[in-house]
Amino acid sequence: MSYIATALSGLQNVSLAIDTVSNNIANANTIGYKTGEYVFATQSLNSSNSSDQPATGQGSQSLGVRRAMTQGAITNSANPLDLAISGKGMFRLLQGSGSAASVDPSAVYYSRNGQFGVDKNGYIVNENGMYLTGYQPTINGNQITDDLIKNNGLLRMPASNLPGNATTYSTLSAMLDSTSTAFTKTTNVSFDPTQATYNNKTTQTVFDNSGNSHTLEVYYRRINDSTLSITSGSTGYTYTPSTASSPNTLGTTKVTLNKETVLRVNTSPVASTLTSAASTASTVSLTAGPSNVGLPVTVTSGMKVFINGVDSGVTVNTYVAGATTFTTSADVTVPSGASVTFYNKDLTTTIKTAAITTASTSVDVTSATDLAVGDKVYLGTTDTGTTISNINGTVITLSGAIGAAATGNAAIVTAPITFKHPLSMTLITPEGTEIPVTGATNKKISNEVLTTTTSQVEVYASIDGKFYDYDASASSNRAALPETQGAIGTGYKTVAKLSFMGGQNIDSIVKDSLSGDPMFKTTTKLTSRLTNQAGGSSDLILDLDLSGTQLRAGAFQMTKSTQNGEAVARLTNVTVDNAGRIVGVYGTGKQQYIGQVAMVSFDNEEGLIPVGKNAFAASNVTGTEKDGTGVTVGRAGTGVLGEIRSQALESSNVDLANELVRLMVLQRSYSANSQSLKAIDQTLRDTLQMVG
Repeated sequence: MSYIATALSGLQNVSLAIDTVSNNIANANTIGYKTGEYVFATQSLNSSNSSDQPATGQGSQSLGVRRAMTQGAITNSANPLDLAISGKGMFRLLQGSGSAASVDPSAVYYSRNGQFGVDKNGYIVNENGMYLTGYQPTINGNQITDDLIKNNGLLRMPASNLPGNATTYSTLSAMLDSTSTAFTKTTNVSFDPTQATYNNKTTQTVFDNSGNSHTLEVYYRRINDSTLSITSGSTGYTYTPSTASSPNTLGTTKVTLNKETVLRVNTSPVASTLTSAASTASTVSLTAGPSNVGLPVTVTSGMKVFINGVDSGVTVNTYVAGATTFTTSADVTVPSGASVTFYNKDLTTTIKTAAITTASTSVDVTSATDLAVGDKVYLGTTDTGTTISNINGTVITLSGAIGAAATGNAAIVTAPITFKHPLSMTLITPEGTEIPVTGATNKKISNEVLTTTTSQVEVYASIDGKFYDYDASASSNRAALPETQGAIGTGYKTVAKLSFMGGQNIDSIVKDSLSGDPMFKTTTKLTSRLTNQAGGSSDLILDLDLSGTQLRAGAFQMTKSTQNGEAVARLTNVTVDNAGRIVGVYGTGKQQYIGQVAMVSFDNEEGLIPVGKNAFAASNVTGTEKDGTGVTVGRAGTGVLGEIRSQALESSNVDLANELVRLMVLQRSYSANSQSLKAIDQTLRDTLQMVG
């Protein structure tokens, strides 16, 4: 009677195949569903003797349902937590029984269905309550770690509200207009925020430790220019930074310009020519006699000699008019074809004043011939840093205290003093900054004190209308009296004074070669006691950084205005990038990582076991995460793993047309198998009639 079983097996397997096709059709709209294909196989009975011929076929059997894990079409969605995988990989899920605490970390499931939402406790779950897992963020949410174990890898939305943070650091970088009005001492107009007594103002919102906002107002006021001394020493050109400066390297007290800085002379020479031959002696050969604008010039003894624009340190010893050679006060190295320029000689005389102290601002000299206002003053070889401001006979008035001691009297001259005609020069840094200076020589390591004019800007500040160092509740560690004070010195005080040369803040001209940060920064610490609407008070202490402020010809503008405080932040949006990084976006603009979706890929995807609810479980055929064979766990977009698309879902890969055709074929097959069974039934009837 095996032929009955043969026909019956055909009916049973075709019926199961119809079930499979029907299931495909029923799940054509199921997100992430993978179509199934019923696999038929023959079955036959063989003799126990292997040499016997096989018996006739005994019908069909099933080898299971094979699933095509091909990519389904990706459609758009409005939910930011709807995720679609483009490429290989599956979402990693954990099953719980209503709470995260009930999750079994060993009960891992996999799915291509990316319909996710948030449960009442903030965890990201799918429609079946399975928990999405991924790589955990750091405590502050600024980065994502490689941790897939902490919290069982569950991804949880951040707090809806983040507490505010107090502002501790504020940066204000402005482009000030160099052509704006200067409130000089002669105008005698003191600062008054209610009047037009300042050039520009900027406003910044800062926060206290409760997240309450406050208004910081900063005022800029141009005042009289000042003079800055730059010394050419063994380490380079150095100067003292502003009174509001702070070194970025402890122990640094001076600003040192880059060693490659060039000091170019702009003053026209008395005469110039070219060398005709190289020399290392005291005789210099020329291609032609010294001249100026094509006219011959007879250079005289004592004139300073510059080679290729740099002070050689020697002077003219002898020169005969019209000659093509001259001698110098000492041997000098001169290349062939070098430019030779000549400048007026220094004037040396003696002091006849009875006593000179470091505080003296005038001297009586033996001779004032050829001296001029502006000449630099030296005692011996020491640059005093002062210049002649007035000449009255032989009494010379200086621009400041002479700064060195000397003695002498009317009868006996004991202290030599030298006056040098100033040269207009420009310091050019490798970064291109040009600083106009005045000095007597551009020779390096000469201890020459160069002077430059610096533009000065006073800075005033207020918090919620209360001015620092004016109101009792607000103060600054850089508080200083302004150049023009209010009545009896009771007016407003500055919180910083800025100095500019070449348009740049003198504190930030020199940058650290490694970090690129200025060697000095212009900062002031502002301390205030603030009150809130409920009458409570809190202290706000912040460092105000003004280092990036510049002074250029052009309209006022703020180039940078930042502070590190935050108001109370409310979660407004959630985004997911192609790498599966989930980010919470707050109303303040702050972003916080929630985590990164973990993905899993199997070499043998068809071996996954369907467990319902559009999920699969691993088997010994596919390998498991624990044994690591044939399984890849990682991040989207890495290795074989595909990318993740947010606000998108992967449709099923069911081809309805194909399924309907397959259903028709199976229906005909079922009908044919029923005919076989009917024929067997008729045969049995005929046989019984014959016997009866």
